[in-house]
Amino acid sequence: MWIFLYLSLFLSGSTDHDVHLSKSEINYDTKTQTVQVSIRLFLDDLEDALAARGTEGVKLFSSYEVENAEELIAEYLDEKIRFVQGNKDLFTTYLGREISEDLSAVWCYIEVTQVAQDQILTVTNEIFMEIYDDQKHVMVITKDLKRVDHWIIDEAPYAQDIRF
Repeated sequence: MWIFLYLSLFLSGSTDHDVHLSKSEINYDTKTQTVQVSIRLFLDDLEDALAARGTEGVKLFSSYEVENAEELIAEYLDEKIRFVQGNKDLFTTYLGREISEDLSAVWCYIEVTQVAQDQILTVTNEIFMEIYDDQKHVMVITKDLKRVDHWIIDEAPYAQDIRF
């Protein structure tokens, strides 16, 4: 049944949805002093964002997917989600992606290293803000996988401070 649903959505080209929402799970690992980020994005929104940057017909997770899809996603995320600590931009590493169980979204994974504990970390999330005026980002914050906070980013400057 899922295959039929996916094929009908794919072949019809209609995966539009009225809600523009993404979810980021941000976990600070005290042992490694890293921030692990899991970002859930609707597939059609990500394809639209990449198309707006000049890459048409990305067709993620299909046999027609462009060869440099990983690079395009990594570049997009590097530009749209940023981490700053002590007035210093922290380096992010794109780790990869996988399709969601319901086939409507993609989970993207990034990591930020050398994040000091007990210092403010500013997270800026501008994913899809350039294509949707009503875009919202749910941010779930954990420390060693225990929930610390959560918030919704939906207006400029699209940033929030965290202290782990």
